[in-house]
Amino acid sequence: MTQIIQTYIDMGSSATKCLYWQSQPYLLHLDPQVARLNPARLDRLMLGGLTSQEPEDSAYVMVGNSAYAIGALAIAQKGDSGLALPKRDRAIYKILATLGVIAEKTLAAQDSGSGCEFTAQLGLLLPLEEYWQDRKELKAQILGAILDFSFRGRALFGQLERIEMQPEGAGLYLAKGLQLARAGVGIRDSTVVVLMFGHRNLSILTFEKGSTPQETNSTSQGPGFVEYLKQCATELPGVAPDDPALLEAILQGHPTFHVPGRKEALDMAKACSYAREFYLDRVNQFLLQWLPSAEVDVIVGGGAAYFIRPELEQFFDQRGLAQQITWAEALRQEMTDVLRGQDGTAEPDLITSVRWADVYGLFKTFMYSAKPTQTR
Repeated sequence: MTQIIQTYIDMGSSATKCLYWQSQPYLLHLDPQVARLNPARLDRLMLGGLTSQEPEDSAYVMVGNSAYAIGALAIAQKGDSGLALPKRDRAIYKILATLGVIAEKTLAAQDSGSGCEFTAQLGLLLPLEEYWQDRKELKAQILGAILDFSFRGRALFGQLERIEMQPEGAGLYLAKGLQLARAGVGIRDSTVVVLMFGHRNLSILTFEKGSTPQETNSTSQGPGFVEYLKQCATELPGVAPDDPALLEAILQGHPTFHVPGRKEALDMAKACSYAREFYLDRVNQFLLQWLPSAEVDVIVGGGAAYFIRPELEQFFDQRGLAQQITWAEALRQEMTDVLRGQDGTAEPDLITSVRWADVYGLFKTFMYSAKPTQTR
């Protein structure tokens, strides 16, 4: 019997976040790194015991004659997160890896040595510009790639039954629409702005009376949190802005930063002060330019928003928007209730729930809708 894989994917710059359905919803997390592998040396992965780990911790795919590691295995293979690249450049490998992980997890009781046929129903969140420009090409690439690929040495043969692509941030808008509908209010009666404070960029999506975002009122060219990291790194000699240790030190509020090979610790407080001022200035400029002056409802998402939440709340209050702001954390309890399986699950922390809120909104809308949206 052909397996059906229903999955909703957010290929974020900080992580690939996925919700999939197998009798109940499950979460799947993959690190954002990708690394090209030498196909002739894949047997070393097996000899090293890597393929005995959980599939998401040792994920690699073969597409044609090319092999790629994704996530934790890519980190071990010195891969990178490709921040300078359009997300579409690595989307296929991340999508195939996600499908492979789900197939392996849901077919654990079957013969893992044989091939597997499956039918895929996909929901994808794409950067706004890539949604406008590249979604048809990406769909064609997915249609071809899933027909015949391998995951961790196992042949997989897929058919794409349905695909729903939305711009990043649309999941929050769709979830808000469902909440309002339960209260008898139509979201199409108002203008809703979604602000997505991401690692790579800051996006604004304006839904005027239910219409889709247009180039005249929406963009994803705002400053991402990476601008904070770059500015911070300029004050710390020998530190790269994409060093995971730097991000961790900033989020944990460490006063100093230790660089391997150096005796003295670097002062983080001064560097972070400059970086915060720089980042906030760019965010303010962007919001002043793009946030509509008319009365709107605003949804704020993305983990970076919570890093500067006090300043954002002050900004909104000064513009009389304080009562019209919904933060992505509003979905936190609902997400916990939906994802709590028979065995129970811990409530996600604030930032985790915020980072997953967008893809959860997409999952919720199309997984539980009475009439699934047609492929487009």
